[in-house]
Amino acid sequence: MFIDQIKEMNIAFDFKKQYTVARVPQNYADAEDFALRLVYYLRPYVANKLGIEGRDVVLVAVSENDKVVVLSEDSRPRKWLGSFFHKPSVGSAQFYDDVKPELVIDKMNNLFA
Repeated sequence: MFIDQIKEMNIAFDFKKQYTVARVPQNYADAEDFALRLVYYLRPYVANKLGIEGRDVVLVAVSENDKVVVLSEDSRPRKWLGSFFHKPSVGSAQFYDDVKPELVIDKMNNLFA
């Protein structure tokens, strides 16, 4: 996926915290589908915007139909969220099909407070 394609998607990025929230105005079948079709491609885009290495990106991506993907090479955020929502990590990602995005974001805010 190219930078222009990402820009055309009208994704609302919030770069104000120690992690990035990307709100994507599209629906996906489930969180894993969301990750495969888009979220993994967002990592280099976010890294470039923040001027950091891709491995340092902590991304919470939320689809229009509330599928959530947390992407982080650092296991700390994934372990933290796993202790609340009991979702295992699959590589550097966690998939949430049945957890409200604001609950995930609230827990991330607590972690980075």
